[in-house]
Amino acid sequence: MKRQRTIVVTGADRGLGYELVKQYAERGDYVFAGKFRTRWNLLDELKAQYPDRMQIVDMDVGNTESVRSAAAVILEHTDKIDILINNATVWLSADCGTVLEDKFDYERMMAEFNINALGALRVTQALIHAVLKSFDRLVVNVSSEAGSITGCYKDSQPGYCMSKAAMNMQACIVLNAVKRLGGAVLNVHPGWMQSVIGASAAADAEMMDLPENIKFYTTPAQTAAGFIEIIDQPERFSSDKPGFVNYKGDVMKY
Repeated sequence: MKRQRTIVVTGADRGLGYELVKQYAERGDYVFAGKFRTRWNLLDELKAQYPDRMQIVDMDVGNTESVRSAAAVILEHTDKIDILINNATVWLSADCGTVLEDKFDYERMMAEFNINALGALRVTQALIHAVLKSFDRLVVNVSSEAGSITGCYKDSQPGYCMSKAAMNMQACIVLNAVKRLGGAVLNVHPGWMQSVIGASAAADAEMMDLPENIKFYTTPAQTAAGFIEIIDQPERFSSDKPGFVNYKGDVMKY
């Protein structure tokens, strides 16, 4: 019989996070789904389908007290977390122009850092001891090619790109602390995925429709399936630094 894993997924209201929760629950694992959006009810509908395989946990990764409260709820139900997936992400500076213009919104950039980089760190720290008690002992960060310094081709969106680069550094620092205890860290890139990552950062924002006339190369369902296959075999990408791969398993450059 296949072993049931215990998994935490942040930012699971819709898109990739939702699909990760759905696909893990479908195959029989138990998932704690981080919910932030108060008006988005997809998780509630999924919970009705899998009442014994998932639990919804209110969590704002940009708020330390919210993360600690969510961690306390999770740890009331389990002391072992096989896989922690830091998926929660915002992209708030898409139309900010380049450094040659005067369009940068530093408050939005700070929000991107707070959620994308520090959010992953908050959640990891709050749950790391439960991760290290598990069989898999794996932390997964949903990063981006936008955070690659050696592969950088963008001249805009500094807040998002820099926050993902900071997430990658966070992963290295976490791995250095946990690898002697058997912990592992993996960074994954979702590809140009059909999503609403540019939605408002407000918890009570209305659910957006997908943007029109944009060519996407993958869907949340496809990316989630790719990630799960990779996460099932993290040793393929283990080294002295966190693995960094896209949803197809292609190795990325930091």
